[in-house]
Amino acid sequence: MYRFFFIAKNNIKKQKSDMITFFILSMLSSLFIFISASFLADTGKVIDTNREKINSADIMVLATYNESMLNKLEEIIKGNVYLKNYEVQDYLNCNSKYRKKGDKNWIEYSFHLYRYEQECKIQTMSTKADGLSGNAAVVPISLSNAYPKGSVLQLKIGDNVYDLKVADYNEDNIFCSPMNLGTYKVYISDDLYETIRFENPMDAYDSRCVKTQITDTARKKHIDTNKLNDELGDEVLTWYNEYVKDHPDAVINMNFLPAELMKTGSMILPLIFVALIFLFAVIILAIAIVIINFSVKNFIMTNMKNTAIMEASGYTVRELVLILLFQLLLISGLGAAIGILAGALLLDKIGIIILITLGLKWNQPINIAVILAVFLSICLLVAILTVILGREYSKVSVLSALKGGVNTHSYKKNLFSFDKTSFSIPVTLALKDTFGKFSNQLGVIFIMMILAVSSIVAFGMVDTYGSDEGVLEMGGFDVYDAYFTGDAAMEESVAAMKTVANTRREIWNGLNFYNKKIKQSITTRAISDTSNIIGGSVIEGRWPKYPNEVMLATNSAGKLGLSVGDVVTVRNDMATETYIVCGISQTMNNMGMMAYMTTEGLAKVFTLPDSMNVCINFKPGVSFADFEKEFKDAYPEVTVTDYTEAAHQTVGLITSGLKMFAYFVAFLTILIVAFVESLIVRTNINKQWRNLGVCKALGFTSRQLIVQVMMSNLPAILIGVCVGLLLSPFLGSKLMISTMLIFGFKKINFSIGPVSYILTALIICGVALATAAFMGRKIKTLEPVKMITEE
Repeated sequence: MYRFFFIAKNNIKKQKSDMITFFILSMLSSLFIFISASFLADTGKVIDTNREKINSADIMVLATYNESMLNKLEEIIKGNVYLKNYEVQDYLNCNSKYRKKGDKNWIEYSFHLYRYEQECKIQTMSTKADGLSGNAAVVPISLSNAYPKGSVLQLKIGDNVYDLKVADYNEDNIFCSPMNLGTYKVYISDDLYETIRFENPMDAYDSRCVKTQITDTARKKHIDTNKLNDELGDEVLTWYNEYVKDHPDAVINMNFLPAELMKTGSMILPLIFVALIFLFAVIILAIAIVIINFSVKNFIMTNMKNTAIMEASGYTVRELVLILLFQLLLISGLGAAIGILAGALLLDKIGIIILITLGLKWNQPINIAVILAVFLSICLLVAILTVILGREYSKVSVLSALKGGVNTHSYKKNLFSFDKTSFSIPVTLALKDTFGKFSNQLGVIFIMMILAVSSIVAFGMVDTYGSDEGVLEMGGFDVYDAYFTGDAAMEESVAAMKTVANTRREIWNGLNFYNKKIKQSITTRAISDTSNIIGGSVIEGRWPKYPNEVMLATNSAGKLGLSVGDVVTVRNDMATETYIVCGISQTMNNMGMMAYMTTEGLAKVFTLPDSMNVCINFKPGVSFADFEKEFKDAYPEVTVTDYTEAAHQTVGLITSGLKMFAYFVAFLTILIVAFVESLIVRTNINKQWRNLGVCKALGFTSRQLIVQVMMSNLPAILIGVCVGLLLSPFLGSKLMISTMLIFGFKKINFSIGPVSYILTALIICGVALATAAFMGRKIKTLEPVKMITEE
């Protein structure tokens, strides 16, 4: 066995530059694959660990304060055999703005203010609040980068500003992700809580958080928490429809939150980003395999005589393959081991990706199973590659190998003869190398094609989704300019304002939809006037216009087995009504489990409250400040929200993440192009060293020879880049659809700007030429006189 290792070690020395490149790419790919695989495998466990730490609720209900509603909820929860541990906690639901003290601009965002002095046993704080008082606040850990301990977060509610001194950070599985509630959960002192409640009766709503957990019996029976949550919601809805008949002025907003569903929603954003990193890491590994494939084939062909001598000495083809296996596994195994080790050491620091996208701190140990899976997968892949490459040994006989592997003459057509071409010598030689030995250039073409595709797709993602508008369009969200909560009379008054183009009222509610025996509880959005909706991704049919119509999102339609023109039934204790499916849309809301109907349609199965959300579109040229001034003159105590600013707080994270991903891909593209080009140029210079000496002796300058080296594989690079650029729009669209399949997306807009095409081509070709020029400096040391030797 030692003789195999000894020969493999000598082969590594002979292929030093190739093996270094293979080692570095193996290390980089294993590093990124290990990190992304760890995140993919354990992000769910991050939430589970947090849930254990804070004894989280399995079902949480957020509601405006109403004693009758609380009594009914308590009755239902305590009467359910699968639920236990009923608990209620006070909080203030604030229409608010915030900023870091010293900053000029306010950021509009919803805050839920809790008291850290109020004792609770379910959904507790993740940190201790002992000794805190006054203006000391415990804020979400997602704000830890922007608000270090001791800094001041200014909270503006109405016209009142409160300075909250950041004392510590809380981790909460329900409120962690902006993809779920879009709300910051902040703990403050009793004194500050009462002050804010007293000073802001219209903008800090007295609310309650009702918490419960499933029993051990329910866990053993694997009772679906989501279905249990739906049943709870159905019972409360039945009570609510009766209660509103006797109390028409009652305003009760309820939000039922099952922990499992919130976990799924929280994981979407981090998993999308991590999956993209994983994909690029696999691309790096594929490039490494392509490089070593051509490198090993080249080594075998250029060392045919040595191979023949070994075979004549008794080495079998199987033993030669085993030597090659030793060689490649040694390099790739060492590279993978170092990459995984570096990944394990960096995992906690790189966990900031999870903190930013998930809103929870990375809290998982090193996953040994992931380490073994990544290492063994890379080694297995290299072993398979070795077996494939080893077939080259069996293709050549010992006799032909002793002749250097040449047993025939290939009479190829000279496509670029010097006497018939008008190109310069370097260009002509480059074209001869490319098209005269085209099969030898396939590796370069493939690598550059993959790099071009990955780069242009990353830049295309920024072009398409690099703005708030792009993300909103991708997510299937409709847009408007402002919104507030009010009744029909307020809407009519606002619609008549000079700054307003149109308005509509809307309400969200959960309903049970039936198609024969199939039942689905679907979040339903009812809209008073769908004719003025801007945006929203309707892929088939249209928005509902009449009371007997409903539009379903793709996942809702898929689970119910419905399409446009079908009839669906909505049934509850109040009524049973049928609706015609008038359209299919796609949206990220509620994982694509949405339905849309008119308010008149919803009124057939649900008692509408007087107060709803009122959405406003401005006239052209009107700013939010212009509208707010006119609105406040009429309703000084009512809070109106800038939709654009509010949306930015959620989608801004996605846009900034996409831009960072594009920079990451661009950096790795530069790195890989430099590695690949340096390998190719170094190999060509070594192979052509004597010919280059002859050229220099004939009068060529070092500069001319360097230009010739720079141009030698430029045609292959250009072919690869052009093919990649042509394939990018199609592959990019397919990639984005695959990424959004969890939401049921079937179509997606993906466009690439001209600048991105140019930038990608310039990066790849520019780096390749610069690297070739740098490596070609070796030609300056070439002295033809010293190359004259006795043969």
